[in-house]
Amino acid sequence: MFFLPFFLLFLQDPVATPEATTEPVASAQPAGDADAKSAWDALAKATLDEKPVTAFDLVFHLRVRPDDIQTNDLAARYRFLSPGFVRATLESGREHLRGPAGDYLMDGEEVLKLVGREAAEDKKQLDEAVGVAKNFLALTDLARLKPREVQSAEAPLQLLPSDLTERAKGLRWISITTDGFHLLSSSAKLPEGARRVQHALLGLHAKDPILELAVIVENTLGADGLQIAKPSQVLLDLRQSAALDGFQVPRHLRVHSLGLVNSAPRFRQKPAYELWLRGGTLRPEFTADAFRP
Repeated sequence: MFFLPFFLLFLQDPVATPEATTEPVASAQPAGDADAKSAWDALAKATLDEKPVTAFDLVFHLRVRPDDIQTNDLAARYRFLSPGFVRATLESGREHLRGPAGDYLMDGEEVLKLVGREAAEDKKQLDEAVGVAKNFLALTDLARLKPREVQSAEAPLQLLPSDLTERAKGLRWISITTDGFHLLSSSAKLPEGARRVQHALLGLHAKDPILELAVIVENTLGADGLQIAKPSQVLLDLRQSAALDGFQVPRHLRVHSLGLVNSAPRFRQKPAYELWLRGGTLRPEFTADAFRP
């Protein structure tokens, strides 16, 4: 689907990831050490607004890199309204839509309602598109992640591409436990008693409350607390942070998938996807009617 890969959390590499089998701490305030919580509070406050972001109307340029040589570029307008309406439009005018009247594929004068088994793949992709939108909101309005635990952390240098290691050394790193991101594995149906645990390593600017790098890992645990599925993980490289409607947003986002370097797991040198925010607003005035065919 043309707009789904542009953001994050579509990584399914079956390589070893850090264990995450401890029970999250449930409390009104995140547990953890004072320095880490102070860094998190500053980051959350920097993105906190009295009115949370519940919609957006943005234009992106996307570069997809299927291998180390080929690249595919496209531009799309992406509209979203909480809790789950989405409309994605290519430059050609082709659209995928989820709104109050259902799911649709539109191409010129052709309007096709997505129903039945033959539309299952398109509907699944629209499910994922909603997840992608929620991820963008999470990165834009970090306070919504509401971590259960916050700890100081070391830079994951052994996992990062070599050209990011020096930059990573100069960042402040914290680890949070949250369920605020949406990975591909987040859409899979859970067995009875199973749960998902997300851990995010966040690399913050040395002085300013700005997120620069993030490694997100999602583990699926059985009722006994043991891992029952291969972890999903992704590296986000947020660049050119700029203000938009009172929030700090990444104007350039690079998404790295995990590979093997000298038989060891490491995020690939070249990003699998790159996203440039070209314009738009986090405070659109449209209603649910904007999501009708």
